[in-house]
Amino acid sequence: MSTQAKSSLPAGLSGNGALPSWAPLALGLLLMYVPSFYDMFTGLWSTEEQAHGPIILGISHWLLYRNWGQMLAVSEGERGSWLGWPLLVLSVFVYFIGRSQGIAIFEIGSYLGTLMALILLMRGTRALRAQWFPFFFMLFMLPLPGSLVDMLTMPMKTAVSWVVGNVLYWVGYPISRSGVILQIGQYKLLVADACAGLHTLFTLEALGLLYLNIVRHNSLFRNITLAILIVPISFISNVIRVMVLTLITYHLGDAAGQGFLHGFAGMVLFVSALLLIIATDSLLRFGAADKEALPLFAGAAGPPALSADYGPLRMALPAALLMGAALLATLAIKPQKMLADSEPAIVLETSVPGAFGDWKIDPDAVAVVPSSVQQEKVAAIYSQTLSRTYINSRGQRVMLTIAYGSNQTQSMRAHRQEVCYAAQGFQIRDLHNENIVIDGLPVPVTRMVASNGPRIEPVTYWFTMGSSVVRSYLDRQVVQLKYALSDFIPDGYLFRVSAIDADDKAAFAAQDAFVNDLMKHVAPTVRAKLIGAPA
Repeated sequence: MSTQAKSSLPAGLSGNGALPSWAPLALGLLLMYVPSFYDMFTGLWSTEEQAHGPIILGISHWLLYRNWGQMLAVSEGERGSWLGWPLLVLSVFVYFIGRSQGIAIFEIGSYLGTLMALILLMRGTRALRAQWFPFFFMLFMLPLPGSLVDMLTMPMKTAVSWVVGNVLYWVGYPISRSGVILQIGQYKLLVADACAGLHTLFTLEALGLLYLNIVRHNSLFRNITLAILIVPISFISNVIRVMVLTLITYHLGDAAGQGFLHGFAGMVLFVSALLLIIATDSLLRFGAADKEALPLFAGAAGPPALSADYGPLRMALPAALLMGAALLATLAIKPQKMLADSEPAIVLETSVPGAFGDWKIDPDAVAVVPSSVQQEKVAAIYSQTLSRTYINSRGQRVMLTIAYGSNQTQSMRAHRQEVCYAAQGFQIRDLHNENIVIDGLPVPVTRMVASNGPRIEPVTYWFTMGSSVVRSYLDRQVVQLKYALSDFIPDGYLFRVSAIDADDKAAFAAQDAFVNDLMKHVAPTVRAKLIGAPA
């Protein structure tokens, strides 16, 4: 009787001291990713734009749990695949780069690769195929680089604001639009990424795909058509949300629009999207022969079996050691000090002269006060901003903007100016990169011509990180890694000059002359920060 009782206990948990093979892997995952997800929950995922991240994470793990029994069944007797090793090495390397440099898409993306590699190592390729949808679903939680989001989001935000503005104007509301800014009555509303951006599109697309995975139609036509139609459904849902938020602000005031009812508008978005998905699915039923949908827990075979054969311990231990090595390497290189704290502070207001050479501050210039929403966005990225208009003896005017951010990690970087101008209703043309010579030093800059009605504004701008001018995403990562090796988080500047001038060639020439004159009259330490020249 005692022998039978002992044999009924799960293998590896029977008190004989044997270590189950999944234990070191679980420990490695916890040590690597609990700090990462804690930082995401208290940081990026706590913002409105990224609030879908933890929801996707939770649903993905439920889907993994749901498919676990099926995974064990289909991979019964299969040996682990060697393909898991290169994938695991690549994943922990990506984790190391992402965690140490604050690149969220690398850090969180490595979680997918690590899980997939461990399943390959311990249960083989058939097990991974059984879990394909949860891993695909996890892609929707990855935080994309801000520059990519800005580029892809702007057309959608512009379209949503155009539809909302025209519909409300048609029904009699006093509304106008400039880019993605809606003016209704006395209120200005910025159609932000959270309201009508790429993140919202991803969230709604994920909602639609989850719906398809749960109902499990047997009709290929019905599945593909509904998946495609989720994109216009998400657009319509975004229009409904922004319209509701605009009407709340107009009738109940700005406090209501930005307070509790702002969250209510978010609920309207997802409820309307879900209802539209269900309604569209019901209509598609008449155009496709479909058998009865599978039940919600189809394919599930009970809770994960801890006593199942998860592969030999000799395979699990090296994998766990590799994960531990990545964690230790990350702790060794992750920067802890702010570069701004190690250098003398630069106060822009006093460091940039009001008069130099043939230039002086234009006393007749009228300052443009940004909206409260724009001010909040600027304050989140920059700790100092300087905006002035200068004039010379020939009557040429140059508008100068310098903005300083003490933290140039991934989530706190300055935005590209063509995106900012487009958000305010400007049309952008002749966007290009070139090198200009400033104070004898070649500086890589971006130039464009922004126009809004009769206003034509040639613009020149560039970014610095530390003491280097950076243009591309790769440039930023290289500079960030260079400072990380010295245990520093770099600071950075946005430097922009522009002019109201229909002759863009003359305007760019005046801007070059202005910047060269300015750099001759600032301190060497300031010049080094603004154009990357050695102090």
